[in-house]
Parts: sequence; structure tokens; C-alpha cells
Amino acid sequence: MTEKKEDLRIARTKESIKKAFKELVCELPYEKVTVKAIADRAGINRNTFYLHYETTDDVLKEIQSRHISEYIEKVKDLTYTEDYPKLVRSFFEYNEAQDDFFKKVTCDSRFDYIREGMQKKVSAHTHQQTKTLHDKSTYIQNIVRAYSTSVLTLYRQWVSDGRKIPMEEMIELATTLLENGMKGFRNRQ
Repeated sequence: MTEKKEDLRIARTKESIKKAFKELVCELPYEKVTVKAIADRAGINRNTFYLHYETTDDVLKEIQSRHISEYIEKVKDLTYTEDYPKLVRSFFEYNEAQDDFFKKVTCDSRFDYIREGMQKKVSAHTHQQTKTLHDKSTYIQNIVRAYSTSVLTLYRQWVSDGRKIPMEEMIELATTLLENGMKGFRNRQ
């Protein structure tokens, strides 16, 4: 029974650290989010923070790991070659369903180094599902994976522009461009 209480306390402490971290990231430039600020906001001391995390980046990585798992679960049966429209839709829908913190990390270039790790893990999973790539050279596989991340660029531009295009229309436009390029866009007109 005591162990369960301790586990619950640890879970609550980690949740309060993550909550404080997310709030601060939404309020401040990332480089100004300090362990002291997180501890103060979470109502703990710095030593308690260091019992669970070594750095603020470790908090971010843990939060991102949860998102990676959730997103991979969402797209687990989809492939690049057969399901690209579904992958584009899943990407937009997943991103739009997340909190402001997640959207900031997705769209703010200062988080590219963290997000790239997330993209690589998701891409590796989808790549495994895409059997038609397995007999291609590593270089071709790398180019296909790099191209598949173009959806992020389109999403970020859409967000940067204030989401002026309705999401359904944006998903269709992104799918057209990514599947058929400019020729597909011209034909869509």
C-alpha cells in the first residue's frame, strides 16, 4: 500500500512538473524556461525536479515520447505509397487536436532539434509498413522519407497564415500537392 501511495506521489509530481513546463514554454522563449521557474510554478524545490529529470530538455523529450506513441498508434497501419491521403489527414487532425504547447513546439523553429527526433521515429515506423520501399536503395528510401515530411512544412505555413483556409480544404490541398505536385494543383483548378 505504501508503494502505491509513493508511486501516485511520483506520478503527481511529474505531472505537475510537465504542466508547469508546458505553461512556461507557452509564455516564454524556450531558453528562458529554467529548472527554478519550473520548480516554482510546480510548487516543488529544485532537488525534487532533479529526482525526476536532469534537464528541461528531458521534460520536453518525455512529453514528445508520449506524442510519438500516440501518433504511431494512430497511423500504425498506413503506408506512404498506398495511404498518403490518410497520412496527411491524420497529421493535420492529430496536430489540431493537441494543446497550445504541442502546437508551439510543432511550429516554432527553435524546437526543430526535438521535433526532428519525433519525425524520424514516426517516419521509421511508416517506412516499415511501406513494403514497396524495402527493395529500393537506402538513398531512395531516404529521399522518400524526406519528402514525406513536407506535410509539416505545409502545416506550419497554414498555422503561420492564421489558418485562413478551412482545415478540410487545407487537407485536400496538401494531399493534392504532396501526391500530384504542381501538375495536380493545376488540374484541380
